[in-house]
Amino acid sequence: MTFRRTWGLALVAGLAGALLLPACSRRKPAEVNPIVPSIKMNRVKVPLGSALEITYTWTLEPGAKKLDQDYRALVHFLDNHEVMLFDDDHAPIPPPSTWEPGKSYSYKRTRFVPVYPYVGEVEVRMGLYPHPGRGERPALKGEDRGFREYKVATIELLPQTENVFLVYKEGWHNPETQLENPSVERTWTKKEALVSFKNPKKDVIVYLQGDTCVKCFPATPEVTVAVGKDVGLHFPIEGPEVFLKKIRVRAADLGTDEWVDLRLTTNQSFVPKNLNPPLNNDDRELGLNVYHLYVADAAQAGSPEGVVDAVALARAAPSPAAAPAAKKR
Repeated sequence: MTFRRTWGLALVAGLAGALLLPACSRRKPAEVNPIVPSIKMNRVKVPLGSALEITYTWTLEPGAKKLDQDYRALVHFLDNHEVMLFDDDHAPIPPPSTWEPGKSYSYKRTRFVPVYPYVGEVEVRMGLYPHPGRGERPALKGEDRGFREYKVATIELLPQTENVFLVYKEGWHNPETQLENPSVERTWTKKEALVSFKNPKKDVIVYLQGDTCVKCFPATPEVTVAVGKDVGLHFPIEGPEVFLKKIRVRAADLGTDEWVDLRLTTNQSFVPKNLNPPLNNDDRELGLNVYHLYVADAAQAGSPEGVVDAVALARAAPSPAAAPAAKKR
């Protein structure tokens, strides 16, 4: 959620109000509801494009008042000029209308840091906001940085080169952006797609976030993520929702070579133009729609929720096709 700061208009309106209204009739500061927002992250130095594991906590002091609706959580990440780089606005768990005074509520989320032409200090702010037309932001307890956004942390964004380096090889189409949200990039694979990464010789966690057109397949699509020495994960895609898989791969399974292959395979593929009826005029072979593919040093990832260990996979027959030249991203 973006809140535009129109400073010039606000200043004029404020001066006009001060001249026209007597002091006794000016709006009093909102009563603070002693709910304290806080945040904990797995790292404070965060490379662009990496996965950030976040724990959110809302602490209600004994004197806190019950909230009258299910507010959404406001989470803004701002650069050193107070320009919002990205957000993680979401619905808190459990819903705020169920929160009780004297209790704390914590939950975890994974947020991928967008790739921006900015590195340096970032201020993190939290707050609550209502559904449109249902009131205003409640005043909480904390360091109000304006507009009832409360400073909860600072992190430092590092260059993307601090991440495990990936080289995208065959089986990938060109990246695309969504018209409704140009900041979201995704890349379709063919039935099989290959990536290589520099071997860190350490345990890693492979993050894969994606979806596919489930209705475009004659049966439930299945995905295999194969890493290194034929270990990985095999899973079905049951619905159209975006999924996130986190797969721990042991250093021993990465081998000793300088580079490690990571292969994404769907058991089927589809061509939108060839469906009956056609989905659109796209004549590409499509398999998986990938939003994020990220390889993290397991020691730096902390203790993310939902991590599964890679298991041994059946060895597949090698493809007879020669691999085209790799492209870097």
